[in-house]
Formats: sequence, structure tokens, C-alpha cells
Amino acid sequence: MSNIPKVTVVIPVKNAESKIEECLQAVSDQTVAPYEIIVVDGHSTDNTVDKAKKFNVVILYEEYTTVGGARKKGVEHATGQYVAFTDSDCIPISDWLENLLNEFNEHIVGVGGATVNVGKGIWKESISLTLDSFLGSANSVQDRAFSTKKYVKSISGCNSMYRLTDLLNVGNFDAALRINEDTEINKRLLKYGKILYTPNAIVFHNQDRGLKDFAKRMYTFGKGRAQNKLLDLQVVPPVLALLSFVFLFVLKEAFFLMISLYLIILIIFDLLLFMNHKKLLYLLSVPLVFALEHVSYTLGFWNGMIKLVSGGVR
Repeated sequence: MSNIPKVTVVIPVKNAESKIEECLQAVSDQTVAPYEIIVVDGHSTDNTVDKAKKFNVVILYEEYTTVGGARKKGVEHATGQYVAFTDSDCIPISDWLENLLNEFNEHIVGVGGATVNVGKGIWKESISLTLDSFLGSANSVQDRAFSTKKYVKSISGCNSMYRLTDLLNVGNFDAALRINEDTEINKRLLKYGKILYTPNAIVFHNQDRGLKDFAKRMYTFGKGRAQNKLLDLQVVPPVLALLSFVFLFVLKEAFFLMISLYLIILIIFDLLLFMNHKKLLYLLSVPLVFALEHVSYTLGFWNGMIKLVSGGVR
């Protein structure tokens, strides 16, 4: 057992008193015991810290008011050889750390696992189904649970592990980032090695968001991706939306064709999900969630691009 590398687990948290204990219990009960667990609190105004103190954890406070700042703070105080990250609304399975550790070699700079979105109620279920699809998350593993190992461009901040030395060598997390901080640091790490996704390291992510909060989150994701110049497959919907908008004024036939194609794609994905899950309400709820996601993300993306071009701050 002495040959097992030391792993620090960092958990950013703010006002999560209803979830932090279940998260910390799961992290504490790993088949590979964490060397240390660091909870980085953003000055919660509820009982989050008091509940976290029931466990054998280190409590730190961050002043950046960003999740990037919280992860940066955790890395600065980590003493393990590896640093794993999850969030307070996540429940890792018992061999989560073990399965992440097993994938490292000299060519690997980061390993991430499957994020399984969960939640009760028609809208939370529909959000989970939407995110766990190509139309909802493209080829990203950050909100999807793929069944096979593969090299990827990015892994999720709620289910990832890195060597401490690699994180420090690339300059640690960007404390200015309120979102997309994981995608941004993964982009820097890829210059020095590969990032691997493994389906065996599973974290259950309780979205616990209604439609309004979901829309806000998607807007923020889109805005952050534009401002941080993270231009990949996820920028296709905003670009197509802008093209459709232009066609509305210069070539209406093309506009109606693109809208028709979009609706057909929605229907196809909706029917596929319905066939897999056999819940009649999904025929109505899932297309609405898809549309809400795409509109919110698109508006956020172009707002971010405007701020980027005009030199606005993040």
C-alpha cells in the first residue's frame, strides 16, 4: 500500500449545506484513500463549512470569488503527488480515484471520467438526457458518459485528476475564470502530453437545476467559451444561428430551410430518446430543453465574442 501515490482531492464549494456531506462521505470512502481532502469555500453564508468540518478535511477560503480561483487555491496548498477534482454536488463511486490513477503513464497529463447527470422531476431528467447527447454536448465528455476510453481535448472539473507538478508547470488554474476554467487549463496541458477519458471513473452529478438556472448556466458557458477563445465543435450552433439570422434578411428561403432542418434534427433526437426511455412527457419536454440550451448558449457566445473583440474584461 505504501507504493500507492498520494492523492489530494480538491472540492470548491459555496452554499452547499444540503449536498456537501454526501459528497465528502463518498470521497472519504474511496478504495484508494485520499492523502488529503481540501475543501475550498467561497465564503458560504449557510452551514456548509460546519458540515464539512465533520470530516477529516482541510478548509481553505478563497478571495477570488471564482471557481478558477478556488481550484487554484486548492492546488497551491496540495501536498499529494496527484490532485483530483470534484464538486460539492457530485457523488463519486467508491473506486473513482483508483480508476483515475490506474490510467496515468509518462505520456498522460490528465485523466477524467464519466459524469452521469442525475435529478428527479421531468425537467431535471430532461436536462440530464439533453446534456448526455451529441446534440446537447457535442463530443465533449464534460457532460456525457461515453462507454469507451479515448483521448480527448478536455475533461470536467468535477471529475478529473492531474499530477501536481504538471498543474504547477503550466501556471495553475486561471483565478479570473468563473467558468470554463477546466477547459482552459486542459488546453494548456495538452502542449505537454495527452488527456485520457475513462468510463470506469464515474461521478454522479446532481444538476438540481430548473429551466431558469439551466438557461443561465448555458448562457454563461457560451459566454465563457467565446471570451476564453475555446473554439471547437461547440461553436457550431452559435455560428449556424448567426448565419440563419443573416439569411432572414438576405435570403428567406435559406432561413426557412435551416429552421426546418433544425426542427427535423430536434424531432429525430427526441424520438431516439423516447425510444430508449419510453416516457411520453419526454416528447414535449426534451425538445424544449434542447431549444432553450441552444438559444441561451448562442446568446452567451455572441455576447462573449462582442466583449472579446471590444476588449471587455472577463
